[in-house]
Amino acid sequence: MKVLGQQIQDSGLRYRRAIAHLSTDALLSNLSVIQSMARGAQIIAMVKANAYGHGIRSVSQRLSQHVFALGVASIDEAIALRAHGIHTKIILMEGVICPEDLRLVSALALDLVIHEASHLKWLAAHQLPLNDVWVKVDIGMGRLGFFPSELSSVLAHCRQLPQIKGKLRLMGHLSHADSPKHDHNSHQRAVFDQLVQQFDMPSSLCNSAAISAFPESHYDFVRPGISLYGAAPSDASWSESSTALKPVMTVKSRLISIKNYQPGQGIGYGHDFVCPTAMRVGTISFGYGDGYPRSVRSGAPVLVNETLCPLVGRISMDMMTIDLTHCPSATVGLEVVLWGDGLPITSVERFSGISRYELFTNVQNRVKFIWDGV
Repeated sequence: MKVLGQQIQDSGLRYRRAIAHLSTDALLSNLSVIQSMARGAQIIAMVKANAYGHGIRSVSQRLSQHVFALGVASIDEAIALRAHGIHTKIILMEGVICPEDLRLVSALALDLVIHEASHLKWLAAHQLPLNDVWVKVDIGMGRLGFFPSELSSVLAHCRQLPQIKGKLRLMGHLSHADSPKHDHNSHQRAVFDQLVQQFDMPSSLCNSAAISAFPESHYDFVRPGISLYGAAPSDASWSESSTALKPVMTVKSRLISIKNYQPGQGIGYGHDFVCPTAMRVGTISFGYGDGYPRSVRSGAPVLVNETLCPLVGRISMDMMTIDLTHCPSATVGLEVVLWGDGLPITSVERFSGISRYELFTNVQNRVKFIWDGV
């Protein structure tokens, strides 16, 4: 049984039907690009949503010694990182959802974001010491945060709480950073800048898009997310700097069938695609059950032997079909790239109606993750 187990393990790594290769070098290279742009601002690496689908433990382990803090959305994410031996500062970006969570914030030595009145009441009743508290202000995002007019009284309240042992810091969020020329950006940045000057606090405003678009608004801390993983936040942002980003994740599968079809023959469920001419069609062992969106339309590219081959027909739960007419070298068992090294995720995004953020985070756990590097 031991020999069989080793054979299964070896075979599983080499011939797994669905693999995501992840690059430590690419991750650290992207961090270096961001650090060079940040002009001295410290980095809060956003690892929420399972590190944008890349694996929160693995990513955090690789970044923890190189950044000021890690940003998570939930207590559960913070618990997972502390249990994994991550001792770096962790910021709970959405705050707590009930007063009982404050005990975990103290026990796990988390930084806490507060953004609404109930948080102040819960803090006042909490007896255990707390690390740094980040006060979020709503400068026009229309989501979380105190209104600017409330900030003075909120800060005065926090300064009276002896349980806050760390620093008070200010945080904001731009609603249109991925559209740098939008008028809302200049207004919201002006509001935030006035607050920073008025209260003279360590501050953070910029996410990935804003880091590139508004270098004068970096303040003390920047919060890169998707750019860490090798994708620009939008086509309108990072137009030049994005060329230096490297994809951390390369999603691969294999051809499991190749067949020749005649004109007029339909492919897949509903025959959404009908062969206009004689075609060589390959079936790939990857589908929406693995995280490739069912909404992706015919024409989306797949990389086969360095050749871009278009998707044809409807995405199934476990399979997808591509036109191999112009890739005669393709054979059954050949590895193909669905996105990543050699095929930017944006190329798939354009055919899916789904953002690159969702594509990353949709990758399912039956895809085997394999990291290169330590």
